[in-house]
Formats: sequence, C-alpha cells, structure tokens
Amino acid sequence: MEFNLFSTAAALIAAAALTWLVLRFFFGEQKAASGAMDVSGKRQTATITVKGGYSPAVVSMRAGTPITLTFDRQETGECTSHVVFGDLGLDAMLPGNAVTDVELPALPAGEYPFACGMNMVHGLLKVEGNASAGTDKLHPLTASAEAPMLDSAEAERREAAERTKEITSLTRLVAIGTVLTLPVFIVTMLHMANPMLVPHWMVNPWLQAILITPVMFYCGHPIHAVGFPALAHRSPDMNSLVSLGTSAAYLYSLVTCVAPQVFPEGSREPYFESVGVVITLVLVGRLLETKAREGTGKAVQSLIKLRPRTAHKLNAASPENVEWLNPANFTDMDIDTIAVGDLLVVKNGERVPTDGIIVAGNASIDESMITGESKPVTKTTGAAVTGATVLLKGDLVMQATQVGANTVLSQIAAMVARAQATKAPVQQLADRIARYFVPAVMVIAIWTFAIWIALGPAPQLAHALITAVSVLIIACPCALGLATPLSVTVSLGLGATNGVLVTSAKALEQARRIGTVVFDKTGTITRGVVDATADWNKPSYEQDTVKEGSPEAIAALRARGIRTVMLSGDKAEVAGRIAREVGIDTVICEVKPDGKAYWIAKLQRERDENTATSGSSRAPHDLIAMVGDGINDAPALAQADLGIAIGTGTDVAMQSADVTLMSGDLRGVIRTINLSNATMRNIRENLGWAFGYNIIGIPIAAGVLYPFTGWLLSPMIAGLAMALSSVCLVLNANRLHAANISGGTTTDITGSAAATTTANTIEPTVIVDDRTSLNHVTDQSNNPTNKENTMDMGMHMHHNAPADGETATDPVCGMTVAVNDDAITREYEGKSYYFCGEHCATNFAKAPQIFLS
Repeated sequence: MEFNLFSTAAALIAAAALTWLVLRFFFGEQKAASGAMDVSGKRQTATITVKGGYSPAVVSMRAGTPITLTFDRQETGECTSHVVFGDLGLDAMLPGNAVTDVELPALPAGEYPFACGMNMVHGLLKVEGNASAGTDKLHPLTASAEAPMLDSAEAERREAAERTKEITSLTRLVAIGTVLTLPVFIVTMLHMANPMLVPHWMVNPWLQAILITPVMFYCGHPIHAVGFPALAHRSPDMNSLVSLGTSAAYLYSLVTCVAPQVFPEGSREPYFESVGVVITLVLVGRLLETKAREGTGKAVQSLIKLRPRTAHKLNAASPENVEWLNPANFTDMDIDTIAVGDLLVVKNGERVPTDGIIVAGNASIDESMITGESKPVTKTTGAAVTGATVLLKGDLVMQATQVGANTVLSQIAAMVARAQATKAPVQQLADRIARYFVPAVMVIAIWTFAIWIALGPAPQLAHALITAVSVLIIACPCALGLATPLSVTVSLGLGATNGVLVTSAKALEQARRIGTVVFDKTGTITRGVVDATADWNKPSYEQDTVKEGSPEAIAALRARGIRTVMLSGDKAEVAGRIAREVGIDTVICEVKPDGKAYWIAKLQRERDENTATSGSSRAPHDLIAMVGDGINDAPALAQADLGIAIGTGTDVAMQSADVTLMSGDLRGVIRTINLSNATMRNIRENLGWAFGYNIIGIPIAAGVLYPFTGWLLSPMIAGLAMALSSVCLVLNANRLHAANISGGTTTDITGSAAATTTANTIEPTVIVDDRTSLNHVTDQSNNPTNKENTMDMGMHMHHNAPADGETATDPVCGMTVAVNDDAITREYEGKSYYFCGEHCATNFAKAPQIFLS
C-alpha cells in the first residue's frame, strides 16, 4: 500500500470528529421530563414509554408528594418485562403491550435510578426541592414503594406465559433465518474454497440479497426494534451494536449490487452471508438464554408450584359432631375461592392448602419446603400450620388465617423478589463500566475503521468494514450487566428453599465477612421455655434447655475462626452454664433490657479502634452479626452489621433483620455464610468471564493479530461468540442450584454428643454488665411466656429540641450524646433525634418506628 498523507489525515480527522459526536450525544446532559399533578392535586404522575428503552429516560418530580409512574410497555420479551428500583427494593412486573402503574411514596430529594430486569435498559427518577416535615422520616432503602398487588403464583403464571410466547416466537424466527441463510452461507464458503465448486449464478449478489433481506428485516426485527430506539434514548445495548453492525454490512452489500463501481477494486464483494449468519446466531443465543433463564428462578418457582390448587372445605360451622373425613361433609373448592375463617379438611398425604390453625385432629407434618429442615414436626389442636407443607401421617381440620398473597409462601416469594430487586456492592463496578461500554465500543469501531482505511493493506475498505463490524458484533455489554444479578437471583431462591431468607443482595454479599456472631440466649440458643416454678409476673429461665443444633452450629463457627458471644439478662451462673454447654467464647450477662444494642455498638467501636490503631484496612472477616428473636433484640439486629432473626420469633425482630432463619435452627447461620461464599465465588467467575471475554475479544476483532498472523476475525465468528457469551453466564449461574450450603454445619465434629463434649471443654470469658440505667423507660411484661427483660421500647426522648450544651439519648444504642452544632441528627415527625455516630443514625432512618414504637 502506498502511503497517502492526505487520505490518512482525512480518515483520522473524520474519526476524531465522529468520536466527539458520539461522546457528546451519549454523555451530554439529558433534559428531564417533569411530572404533572393528577386531578386530586395530591399525587404526581408521569408516563414512561417502554420500547427499546425508557422514554423519557429521566423524569423529574417534586419532593414531599406521592408519585405514580405509568409504564406503557409497547414490546414483549424478557429484557424489559420488569422494572427494578434498586434503591427502593422494588421489582414490578410489566406485562407486554400493557400499561402498568407503579406507586411510590413521597420521597426525599435525591436520584433514584431504575433499570430493566436484565440491567441493560436504564432510567432515572430525580426528586428535587425541599420535602415537607412528613417526608423526612422516609429513607430510600425502606420507602414503601409498591407495584400493583399480585399473588406470587399468578405473577409466576403470567411470566411463564410470556416467556413461553417469546420462546415460540424466537423458535420460528430461528427456523426462518436458518432456512434462508444456510444456502447463502454454504455457497459462499464453497466459492471461497474453490470457485469451480458452484455455478456462477448461485453466487449472484442479487440472489443473495433476495434471500437475506427477509432475514435482515423480518427475523432481525426484534433486534432492530430494540436496538435503534435504545440508541435514540441514549441507552444503547447489545441490540444496538448488532443493529449497527448488520446494517452497515447490509447497506455495503446492497451498494455492491446496485453500484459496485463506487468501491475500489478488491472491495466489491458483498457480505450478505455475514448479515444472515449474525442475525440468526444472535436469535439462537437469545433463544438459548431465555430457556436457560427459566432455571435461574426455579427454586422459588418450585415453592410456588407446591401450593395445591384445590382445598376440601367443610360443610359445617364446626368439626364437632361431624364426620369430617366423610367426603359427603366437605366440598372441593378452588384454592383462590378460600377465605379467611373457612374450615378445611386436610387428609393424610395431602398438602396444607393455606396458612391456618388446627381445630381438630393431629398430624406429623413435613415443613422442609419452608424451613429447610427435613425432620417432621408433630402438631395438634391449636398449632399453626403453613400452606404447602405435607401431612406425612394423620388427618386434621384447620381454620384458614391467611390466604392468597398474605400466606407465608407468597410472602417468601415476595421477599425474595424484593431482595432480587436490590444490588450487591460488587455490582457497582460492573454498572459503572456498563454505562460507558457501548459508546466506548462504538468509538473503538470508528477508530478501527479509520486506521484500517488509512494505514491497512489492500483492500483497505473491505478490511476496514470487516474489522469495524466485527468489533460492534463481538462486544457483549449484557454479559457485564447479567454477571451479578443472575447469581443473586439463583442464590436467593436457593436460600429460600433451605430456610434462609435474605432481604437484600448486599446482605448476601456481606455474610461471608462475618467475624463475630453475637447470640441472644433465650429463644435463640435455648428453647425459651419459662421455668415451671416461676412467678407469673417474673419469668425465669434457669432450667431452660439448649436447642437442638446449637452446639454444632457454634462449634462450626469456632472451627472457622469466628468469635462467638452470648448476651443474656440472666445471672452469671446461669448464663455461664449455657455458654459452656454450647461452647460460646464470651458471655455478657445481666444485660439491661436496652443494653443489647449498646454491646453491639461497643464491639463495633472496639473493632474500628483496633483497625485505626493498627493503621491497616479492615480484615476480610470483621463484620459483627447479631442473632435474635424477640422484641428487645430488634434494636441490636438493626445496629449490627448483619442482623439475623429467628423465624419462630417476633415480627418486629424479622423486620429489623437482614436474614431470617425460618426453622430457628442456628445451623442456619452456617448455611447463610456458605450461601454467601458460593454466591460470591459464582459472581467472580461471571465477572471474570464477562471482562475477560470483552477484553480479549474486542482487540482480536479489531485485527491486532493481523500483523503477526495475517488473520482477521469474520463477523460470523464474532456473532457466534457474542451469542454464546451470555448463555455461558446463565449456565454458570445455574450451577448454584447444585451448591451444598448445608455442608460444614458440624465441620469435623460429628453428632450432637461430640459437639457438646467439645463445647464443655471450653471455658467462656464472662462479663457482667454493671452499667447504670441508660435513661430508657422499661416495663416488664405480665406475660410469663415472653423472653427475659422484655421491654416496651418506650424510650425517653427529647420531644422538644434540647438546648445547646444539654445531652440526649441515642435511640439506637442508648448512649448519651452531647447536643451541639456538630451533633449527628435525624428528623422524624417534626422532632430531632441525636446519635453517637452515622451508623446509628443510618439504622434509625431505616426503621424509626422500631426504635420508637
């Protein structure tokens, strides 16, 4: 090639100009569309069209007023079938070609990003202005945003129907694309190998154009219908790159048919076969990915499908004096018609139709599908039963107490869905890169074309086109977007089927970093049974027995180098005996009713002070977890780095926690840590693949190997690689279904007796809590079945703002705080509350009612 300075300079200047235009277009400031007040004047509304992106992509609202976002989805397919508000923990299903309203509360000023379920299409809700006093109490992480109420089973049926429809459509398009592309591909390959193998008329470019044009516009319509609008919305994705690449190759090939003389000699060959193969392979990849993604949520789907479709409704107001096992005395009803209060007959071998209480009969019940524990539970009159559990032996009559979306089964599915809507911290890097990825790929393609056209060997134009198109097609931004969410989705479902409910992706990621576990005693380590000789107004637990599994769980934690601490209101003798029995490292006894959060905060401060003194960053296993089950555990659960609630405890404890162990077995703590380790290992594998694939694939597509090998990557091979990249991620995420998160719950200690023997050889460090009252008003309950040191949480607060120089009480940890200009405060219902640090202030903002109720 003869070097031409003028053409080289022109190509490079044109590339620079195009680069500037691309960057200006994608990263220029986007004008936000303002919401409007509805007819009532009490709610802001905005309509967002979903078609290849969100339009408008940026919506501006005023702080202090509830919001309704109407999503008008004008397409089908799995990508935009959900809208996820990560900061609000909201995942709303958007049915295809339908309008869905998403209700948001009055939010404080800030930015609230939202994205599609595959994390590829992004939008932003900007809340501006000063909020009213009533809005100060809201926190982005706990604002009660909600989608239209929908039973989990019904939502699953809708999603399954839409997915089946998409699979059917993709299968048809793949078949058509294959039939039309295969002849062109085979003929072209044979002609390249030996022109004498095929007649000349079979390589006529017009014949190829006739066959490939339907592939381009009909089979490729699902790609272009998303790709080009996404470009217009400044949120380009994989479809945008494929649309640009195939369009460039198709137009080039069409010009070679109409006016070949436009191009120089050697650059007049069409690339119709590449267009057809790339589109067909992308559709094949999408089909495989859609089928594989069916498995990512199969754990929760299998739970939902366990719910029986019919129930035996008793034809009497009471089971007394009625032969309720006689089929003549009950009627089979659809499960959706069952109402609270209905009497239902459940026979041996059947599943419990809904949540309720037993009013007649008794049975041995398998609750493993809810709690993860395989050991059957014997229940009799007055005991609670959970929908979808199985009667292994016996018959009973139950009264329905919860139906539909209010059942435990549906709430588990809803909790998992909310958790899947959150983002793990590890995903932040991938999200930041993904925002710049597609524009960066377009810039690389521009410069690849310019360098080959200016400096490449003949035929320059053909080489420039091949390399630029290959760069656009091989890049896979969806691999970056899917790497974390896929693993989180599978893991949360796996945890749910093993009795571990994780409320957020952040908690799932952090559980592996637990270095200290603080246990409440009564009801957590022990059974929480009040002494038979105790006074009704002064319950005691001196004869309380240890729960099955507690010694094994604590022994397994110690074997992993995790410190164990027990908090108890009991005297040193009683608390020390329990600590020795289970193998606790440190026991803090005679803890005041409000003192548990104080001790959690103290442990956190000691950790931080030790880190500051050593001058090093935090250790990889330094988080402090709290495990509890009662009302007075709620502040400590919220204060801890990771709160773990016992599912058999109180609702307020579970609301304060990051993880709930449905069975109450402390071995669930080990399962939680194992789940976190397995998840992060899988995420690292996915991220390694996503980054490695693009880092290696894009330069090869640009032709960096050509000077050494004389080899250029065909757009067809690039399309195949891109199509399979996402499939590999999905398949790898599905490997988590086989993870054994119950492994290591006893480490090398086999059996309860062995664990107990080992535990008894450990002499715990005993600390007596001799602090004075923390200025909290406490009230011992008259209910003798409550835990020790039950409190009504009516903490003494400053109802009016204290004067400068006075002191206030931190409502989270109970510490005395100086009131001055530097004090850390939060407003709630027009009142100021003071905190010892940002950690307590943040926990208070998550759920102020827990600390003040």
